[in-house]
Amino acid sequence: MVTSSTKADKTYRPNRSLKNSIKADIIILGCSLPGIVTAHKLKKKFGDTMDIMVLDLSTTIRQISKGNVAFDAEHVTPDQNDTEVGNTVIQQNTHLTNFFLTKYALDFNIPIPTALLGQRMDEPDIKIFQHLNGLCVDLNSSYHDFEYLNFLERFELKQYQRLLDDSMHSLFKIDSTPTASEQKLLLYYDQTSMEKHLSAELLFTTSKEIMRTTVRLVCGASPKHVSVLFFLHQCYRTSSCTNHLDGDNVRIREKLLGYCRKRLAIKLLQSTEDITLKAKPITEIRTYSNQEVILETMLGETNYICNLLAMALSPEQLNEITVETRLMSENEVTITERMMKGRIKSFLIQYETNIWRKHGYSGDIVSVRGPIIWATERPRLSGTGATEKYATLMGYLDVKNLETNYKDGVVEQLVLLFGEEARNPVLYSEKIVNDILVPRLGDYLKLYRMTRQHSSKYLVWAALDIFADGDVAGAIEAGHRAYLHLISLLRPQSKNFEDVVLGQWPSTLLEWRLIRTIRTTSLIGAVQYLIYGTAVLYGLHLLRSYFRR
Repeated sequence: MVTSSTKADKTYRPNRSLKNSIKADIIILGCSLPGIVTAHKLKKKFGDTMDIMVLDLSTTIRQISKGNVAFDAEHVTPDQNDTEVGNTVIQQNTHLTNFFLTKYALDFNIPIPTALLGQRMDEPDIKIFQHLNGLCVDLNSSYHDFEYLNFLERFELKQYQRLLDDSMHSLFKIDSTPTASEQKLLLYYDQTSMEKHLSAELLFTTSKEIMRTTVRLVCGASPKHVSVLFFLHQCYRTSSCTNHLDGDNVRIREKLLGYCRKRLAIKLLQSTEDITLKAKPITEIRTYSNQEVILETMLGETNYICNLLAMALSPEQLNEITVETRLMSENEVTITERMMKGRIKSFLIQYETNIWRKHGYSGDIVSVRGPIIWATERPRLSGTGATEKYATLMGYLDVKNLETNYKDGVVEQLVLLFGEEARNPVLYSEKIVNDILVPRLGDYLKLYRMTRQHSSKYLVWAALDIFADGDVAGAIEAGHRAYLHLISLLRPQSKNFEDVVLGQWPSTLLEWRLIRTIRTTSLIGAVQYLIYGTAVLYGLHLLRSYFRR
């Protein structure tokens, strides 16, 4: 697949030593999950008709997860209500996140456990929601159930979620070219922090805290560090913001249980092993004669030359490489340099017995009180029938300092929920989860364009990896869209039905403007409309009185 020149490149360049070179039609730089998804799809599509090469710059040894998970069991027979898309069976009501997980799991015959897909188990699913004052409310539904809020809080929260959903559908509609007004809206969402948006749209403290908790869980960062547009992108991938809290939330579970990413990565690496090369660190990426992309390595090492380069690095790796301005503008360099990691802390606590089930709960906890903001009972996922020795809760913490140990606070919170039996755990541990790289406010829109348009005919940024420990489906989606982008540049006629369908997600909501306005009117907005209406009526009354005189 990869062709190596038998002699050194004899072309003279000032201040450059002669090196051996390896050439390919396409080089995918980086063995991140988006990168190997892109390579796997290209290899599957073009086979031996194109030279494809993956450069692995990592120095870490990848190991298969030791988690107690059934990934090698026989495949489950699909439901009669399922629809076949290409060679993949996908549920009709699935969202984008579930779609990509299911698709690649089926490609490699890796059955994803229902606990990771967020589907209901056979047992009753009773959850706990804990308020700021420590009071608890039972949630008997798998989806949103805000009946414990008063009427105004419930109305406000649902209206705000509808506002986010409506904005998400408008911003990510199919093949949309933003008008001048839409462009201003995009910039507003990008430049306005989530915290400011919450304060402007929500009136009650409970509603604000619920949405803040949602942002911490979904984005792995505090609301003040996440732009509204970035959060709307997460809503887009799960079709609705209402799926993000106390529902069948795939992102939380895949963030919590990283087994999906590890096993899928192992399978993908095996499928692309024959086209993957271990490479020394790349020091510079440049073009030559407007025909090729050249990846320079350290002095005395091999160079890599290709006609088209697909970037599959994290911004941290990219910042160590000098990229020629014709390939990457200073503005794009600035965006990647300023991206910061959204970080959150996970915990694991074990007991001799399932103390929460004695109280009738399934183990799911959603809290705005802290330090636990979300927890669930670790599912039994063994394919061999083995049982866990201890009952385990796993979840996320709301922390002020990542270096602090929050065991005492976690235990006290569980004692408040389940009684004195929770006082003496068998085991407790915490770890920092690097979730995703969060662009600064004002940069996300530029990054969104950057990863969907090629800056030159030699370079594709669609696989720029901003997905870290969590968000498996997001990483797979980035790689799959990079593949779609590449084949549209290389051989547009090779697109099949499945490729076209994926490019049309999600469907756009078509509603009358009046109905749409009513659906997305918040409590604060309703009060404003009431004030404006009252002022207009009072003005008309004064005008009428004036004419009567």
